[in-house]
Amino acid sequence: MLTDQVAASLGRPDARIVQVDHPLGGTDETTVREWADAAVEETLALLTGG
Repeated sequence: MLTDQVAASLGRPDARIVQVDHPLGGTDETTVREWADAAVEETLALLTGG
C-alpha cells in the first residue's frame, strides 16, 4: 500500500494507518457519515490495541 511505503520512507514503518473509502466528492452525506463512523471505530481500535 502506498501509505505504508510513505510511512517507511519517513522513518515510521510501524505507523498505524486508517483507510477511508472514497471518492468523497459526489457521495451522499449519509454514506460519508457511515464511512466516518467506521473510521472512528477503526482509529480507536488502532490507538487502544482493541
